Amino acid sequence: MSKRVFYLALPPLLLVVSAFFLVQLVLGLDEESADAKAAERLTLYRQTILGEYQKYRYLPYMIARDPRATAALGLGQPVESANRFLQEMAQNSGANLLYVMNAKGTTLAASNWQDKLSLVGRNYGYRPYFKSAMNGEEGRFFAIGATLGEPGLFLARPTPVSGEALGVAVVKVDMEPLEEAWAEGGELVFASDENGVIFLSSRPEWRYKTLSVLPERVQETIRSTRQYAGQNLEPVSGQPVHSNGIVTIDGKAYRHNSAEVGLLGWTLHFLVPVVETRKNVLPIWTATVTLCLVYLVIVLVLGGRRLRKASVRLRRESDELKELNARLLEEVQERRRVESELLEAQRGLARSSRLAAVGEMSAAVVHELSQPLAALRMFVAGTRKFLEKGDTRTASENLTEIESLQMRMAHMTQELKRFARPGESRIEKIDLRECIRMAEKIVRPRFDETGVCLELDLPAEPLVVETAPMRVEQILVNLLRNGADAAAPETQGLVSLRAFPESGEAVVRVADNGPGITEDQRERIFDPFFSTKPGSEGMGLGLAISMRLVEDLGGSLSVGVNAPKGAVFELKLPAPACSIASDETPSTVRETEAAK
Repeated sequence: MSKRVFYLALPPLLLVVSAFFLVQLVLGLDEESADAKAAERLTLYRQTILGEYQKYRYLPYMIARDPRATAALGLGQPVESANRFLQEMAQNSGANLLYVMNAKGTTLAASNWQDKLSLVGRNYGYRPYFKSAMNGEEGRFFAIGATLGEPGLFLARPTPVSGEALGVAVVKVDMEPLEEAWAEGGELVFASDENGVIFLSSRPEWRYKTLSVLPERVQETIRSTRQYAGQNLEPVSGQPVHSNGIVTIDGKAYRHNSAEVGLLGWTLHFLVPVVETRKNVLPIWTATVTLCLVYLVIVLVLGGRRLRKASVRLRRESDELKELNARLLEEVQERRRVESELLEAQRGLARSSRLAAVGEMSAAVVHELSQPLAALRMFVAGTRKFLEKGDTRTASENLTEIESLQMRMAHMTQELKRFARPGESRIEKIDLRECIRMAEKIVRPRFDETGVCLELDLPAEPLVVETAPMRVEQILVNLLRNGADAAAPETQGLVSLRAFPESGEAVVRVADNGPGITEDQRERIFDPFFSTKPGSEGMGLGLAISMRLVEDLGGSLSVGVNAPKGAVFELKLPAPACSIASDETPSTVRETEAAK
């Protein structure tokens, strides 16, 4: 069957593999085509930028040589004729701004001298193009205007053009028309400067973003020259955009190509959406899926013919099945007879189990009532002593305790009666700390008798749970009494009880410093009639009953090793987080009483 399935699946598998390799080949060709197109477009855009630069490169040289523009330098103050000349030159050349600065960087004449935000009188000596021109070089710098706030390419020449420079002639070229032409072309192209800051882009939202996170020294240089004043200069992508390849910007993948402009360290970047480079892949996969579906239809048709032949064969075998059915009916009748006998046997076992339960309950009654009876003996003896001494107030208090113990024994017998019927226990909202204190009062005679010290570590806030209080007290009495018996042989016997909330549960840990419980004993410690106490001191029912009670309450009871010595029992009761004063363990109040 597996061979047949393999041969049937082989043709579409080969078709898919072939399609995969064909897709890889087409992707490679599409990527090469996209890179070739990018190279052509980058060359065109590069020539456009250089053409714009060459178009205005002569202007600062001409202004620096013309005395009409530089007349203000000789006088050391603005001259209206120089302003008008620069205004006329700007209108005729199409330049954005023309202005002349003295050797200190103060503008003495400007083409916008009549505007509200005129450059006349303003100092731009901090600009790199001014410093380069004063050193006799051609100044070139792209920046956002410090006065008008408009970006542009600043071209500067010293004046006079030879000899010691007395000032600087500057032309500001507006590059916005170039950006608009890029945007109208519908292509993704942008230019970055030598620091990796995007200053021209067909996407306005990418302008003044960076190719990567700028070093602090670069940011300080940009701030000092006010090149991109008021811009955050945040990275355009979560990964550096340097090398050619795939980049992700604004959650979209692009194929990235770049080329050097050859001017001021500028770089042109051309992006093509990856989706466009993979548009030829869809037809290939569509054809592949179509062929696979056609093949599936053919296989189903041939399979239908085979099934029809099989149905004829099945009809021939139906007679044999009828004979088998007759034999099966006979076997069913035999099985029913055997099941009837098994049910009768189970009823006998149930009667035996009920008799065993009666014996177990009798032993449980003796076990659970022995502790309150011991406490009664202590209180009766104490009451006689106090009456002999005439201390009627203390004797009255002891009688109250005796009455409380009598009522508790009545409740306890009722609870032991419910041991075989757990659903009858009454659930109520209680403070677990009160159950612990009541259990401590019941077992106090045993601790006084053995000389073992008992420490209670209870939370300061109420530990509220919804449970059956009498059953919880029974469990705690058993755990504390067992701890006292275990620690009794020690020179300084100690039993500690700690209660706290933890992850939606109320946890009570009872630890002793006795001899501990071996690993073999821990596996059987909760079995009925199993006891670690010597001789006939224990019947082995306390922990078994406690485990049964805990399970009825939906909790858990476990035993472990207490460091450095002894055993620790952990009781967990379900308690929703809203029922506990705090999810964290609150500050606790420790109650320590020594019986020695």
